[in-house]
Amino acid sequence: MPRWWFYSQPVTKQIQSLASLPIWECGLIMVLLAVGGATLVELIARRIIPHQLRRDHNTMSAAVFTVIGTTYAVLLAFVAMLAWGSYNHAEQVTDTEVSLIQNVYQLVDGLSGPEMAGMRANIVAYAEAVVRTEWPAQEAGRVVGEDEPHLDELTTVALHLRPDNIADGDLHTLLLSDLTRLSSARRERLFAARTPIPEILWVVLIDGGGITVVFASLLGSSSLALHLAMSSLLAISGSLVLLVILALSNPYRGDLSISPQPFAQVTRHMASP
Repeated sequence: MPRWWFYSQPVTKQIQSLASLPIWECGLIMVLLAVGGATLVELIARRIIPHQLRRDHNTMSAAVFTVIGTTYAVLLAFVAMLAWGSYNHAEQVTDTEVSLIQNVYQLVDGLSGPEMAGMRANIVAYAEAVVRTEWPAQEAGRVVGEDEPHLDELTTVALHLRPDNIADGDLHTLLLSDLTRLSSARRERLFAARTPIPEILWVVLIDGGGITVVFASLLGSSSLALHLAMSSLLAISGSLVLLVILALSNPYRGDLSISPQPFAQVTRHMASP
């Protein structure tokens, strides 16, 4: 097991704890921590490094700080785009799954045979299980199992159907295709429910932000208040981007979470006479 994994676990647990808070509260905590850290670093730097020494090296420090700041900004942008893409994909997968549930129900309704009543009951039960069982588990950050009894039974029955006319045969072919796609969409949703940002990236993002703020404190400024303001604003800007990444990297948790309402609507539609 990689050594970095042991260091990242406390960070990962804290991040997941923050993700469960309301976004305004999470943002407030992150901003306060950022400002407090930037202020503390600046005061310590002024205590241990003579002011004149920092002013004498401002030109070189500013050049190095530009490189560090640009590198960190590129990393933030990359991870933010990764989180945004994962969030959009989770939305698309959710919509696809809902559409396939409705398609499967309509195809089953169009088939004839004694098995159809049980198949309709299974697809309705599957949609209800997503809303009542799987969604709360995803919101709590728990891992949902890959197997789903209602969907498994529905697929098994569909595989054993033997249509006795061409029309039912065509519908049966479409049904098997949509069931395969539904299973794939469900697996993609379960995968998207897990945090797509690797632990090592969180460690690099947090440490990189800290390094950037620390290096900013090495610049010499005659005004302590002005330097504190600049360092604080730098820390706040980074923490706000981290807040966006945190919110988007948990598509089924928090205030920006994807709603299960489409599943509930399709369930009511299927259950209505």
